Amino acid sequence: MLRQIKSDIYHLLHPKMAFFLTSISKNGKPNVMTCAWATPVSEEPPIIIVCVSKESYTAELIKKTKEFVVNIPTKNLLPKLWICGKTSGRDTDKFKKAALKYHNGKKVKAPVIDGCIGHIECKLWKAIDAGECYAFFGKVLSAYADDKYMKDGLWRKETEIPLHLGGKRIVYFR
Repeated sequence: MLRQIKSDIYHLLHPKMAFFLTSISKNGKPNVMTCAWATPVSEEPPIIIVCVSKESYTAELIKKTKEFVVNIPTKNLLPKLWICGKTSGRDTDKFKKAALKYHNGKKVKAPVIDGCIGHIECKLWKAIDAGECYAFFGKVLSAYADDKYMKDGLWRKETEIPLHLGGKRIVYFR
């Protein structure tokens, strides 16, 4: 029997890959947040979309610096994903709190997180008001992944990428 869904409609579209979304301030201070709302929207040119709460520090930084990076972790980084999803970068250095190491992006100033198995560096193309979120469309400037975890352009089944089911529930892609 089908039951009417009245709230949390987005859960019908889960699970979603959980990832680190990084940005940087105008003065060079790195920021990271946990995110699960992203999808490709164009192959040619390559464009992805990430949706971020309007109230978040990350949204503020992306609007100012016009860039961001999607960093794809494995389950080994799950404790750090939780840390980065529970605090604001306005008040806390989440890289320090989560003991995350990073380096500069290849094409953007936003940081690339060490230990992640894939990275998508983006330049903001368009920001759209989408309810309580901004939908940030990013032109992909550089995308790369650890070939240990990919075969023929697809994630290997044993990779164990965290998938967010909603709330505090995570499963692993296998």
